[in-house]
Amino acid sequence: MNVSKLIGLAAIVLSVGIKASFLPQNLLAEEAKAAEEWSLSQEEKELVNVTNDDILGERGKDGVWEFHLYTTDGYIEMTNGDLVWVFGYTHAKGSFKDVGEVKTKEQVEQLLEPVKVPSDPIHLFVGEKARITLHNTGMHYADEHSGINHVAHTIHFHGLDLTPSVDGVPSLPVDPILEHQAFTYEITPQYEGSFMGHCHVDSFNHILAGMYFPIIIHQDRTKTAYGYKYDRDYTLFFSELSSTANEQLQDAGVVHGLQDWKADYFLINGRTFTDNLYHPRSVINDPRSRIVAHEDETVLLRFMAIGADHVFAVHPHGYHMEVIALDGRKLKSTYEKDTLCITSGERIDVLVKIPHFASQRKCLSCNLGAGITIMHDHNLRGMVSTGKYPMGALTIFDVQGKEKAPQPEQPVKGKPYNPLEH
Repeated sequence: MNVSKLIGLAAIVLSVGIKASFLPQNLLAEEAKAAEEWSLSQEEKELVNVTNDDILGERGKDGVWEFHLYTTDGYIEMTNGDLVWVFGYTHAKGSFKDVGEVKTKEQVEQLLEPVKVPSDPIHLFVGEKARITLHNTGMHYADEHSGINHVAHTIHFHGLDLTPSVDGVPSLPVDPILEHQAFTYEITPQYEGSFMGHCHVDSFNHILAGMYFPIIIHQDRTKTAYGYKYDRDYTLFFSELSSTANEQLQDAGVVHGLQDWKADYFLINGRTFTDNLYHPRSVINDPRSRIVAHEDETVLLRFMAIGADHVFAVHPHGYHMEVIALDGRKLKSTYEKDTLCITSGERIDVLVKIPHFASQRKCLSCNLGAGITIMHDHNLRGMVSTGKYPMGALTIFDVQGKEKAPQPEQPVKGKPYNPLEH
């Protein structure tokens, strides 16, 4: 492990220590946030409702939605304790604001959110113009002599019908964004639906190293998708990751034998399942990935996938999924599936109707307790990461009775959520 990796590890350890030390202040911040909601305008409340309180773009003086994305690198922690080097898109702490020029590692850590895989979703609206500016900050944790330093990046808005000038393919016709430079994409979405953004420079390496994120385009401010009403929605981004290939990029900038590229992690929203249900980095302890609902509700699931060659076969126990849209287009007629294959670049939107008795029934195949059923990759390779099972693309439905409010967030006092205790 080189010096850059050790510095990255120290930064993560320090960050964890700080979060633990200031837990009471965090709880006070949550109370302040709840009080703040009383002062939201009607439009702001509608936006929060339809976007699940995700970070939104800033409104420019001319009413245009504005987003500033920054490319950088860093480490993500896996459930087995490994730190995997990745690079991708991030944004200012707590917003998509412009924080000016970012060149150094110190500026990255001070001004930007840590890099995630996938990056945070971008929410757009049909007919509402958006300016998305990409800033290339360079690499800060790669080896000094690695060929991955100083590389260019783009954003390809995958699935959107756009002109070549904002399509994100390098030099067709716009040059890619070099280190310490920026470029603004101006787009006006025509269709609602589930889409994704990813880099189109050296696509195999850049995408699989972490350069991708969801794009959700809403028709309006209501909980509807393609004309169908829903009560809750979750975006589940399936992907694969090779820590070996990423380490080769970090050290040398070249992956030796791309044809032999092999994933050692299979992810949902950048996380794997683990048999330690208390693990804070597990899929089921992620509020974006554990599917929490009431009885009699309709849940919209937006499936997305990206990878080298793995085909995810999504299978929920105890439910059939009604497929309503493929690749951002409403189907003329829906159909039901209990196992749904999704491959790289696809997006599939489904509705799951939660039965009245679902909070009481037990999943006989997983035996996790009343109201808990699993959903997993039935291409069973995707259930194994670093040679361990179950450690892959698996999450749960956590269905609760109407007398109890669903709790997608982890409880207070720092104890990770345990579905067996709900």
